[in-house]
Amino acid sequence: MHGTPEQLIACHECDLLMERVANQPGEDVICPRCHARLYYTTPNGIERLLALSVAGLILFIPANIFPILSLQVFGQSQSEIILQSAMSLYEGGLTLVALLILLFAVVVPLIQLVALFYISANLHYRWEGHFLRQAMLGYQHLRGWGMLEIFLLGVLISIIKLKDIADLDVGLGLYSLGALIVVITLSSIFFNPHQIWHEIDLHRQQRCADD
Repeated sequence: MHGTPEQLIACHECDLLMERVANQPGEDVICPRCHARLYYTTPNGIERLLALSVAGLILFIPANIFPILSLQVFGQSQSEIILQSAMSLYEGGLTLVALLILLFAVVVPLIQLVALFYISANLHYRWEGHFLRQAMLGYQHLRGWGMLEIFLLGVLISIIKLKDIADLDVGLGLYSLGALIVVITLSSIFFNPHQIWHEIDLHRQQRCADD
């Protein structure tokens, strides 16, 4: 077996150790023993993630500052944003639920988007990127912990239950939230861990060579 440890890869299905081979975008690398897909390269993967992370950060602002719903009952009106929803639950004694909404509907998605932007921007523009590995590890640990879809589902259920007893106006925040969920979902689809880790290793090697 030739190659340095960095050039070797083990099959995640049968543990066959083999030398890493280069592949073209869109091509799969298959294990010769068990025929499992070892890795692949997404065409323009870094650029797609950069565009999606920028779009997500832009959408995050209106999704959190504009009202999701405006409710009118007996001449009284009230508008709700995500943070106000968490605060209302806290004031109602549901502290744990309020913290969960704040954490998984606001904090985690924001950290995910910032980490994804940091990773993709540094790799695309070849910036210094001293914390690329930490950002990548953090992003991978947080994948799946954002629960904006569940929050949106709860809002839609509330609309169905309240539409007969109150006048409801859907705010810009709800549309922005829906678009944000689509962007985050697409970023998860285009996220290719093997390709990004490979790019990070190449980036580190280039920095060492420049130094």
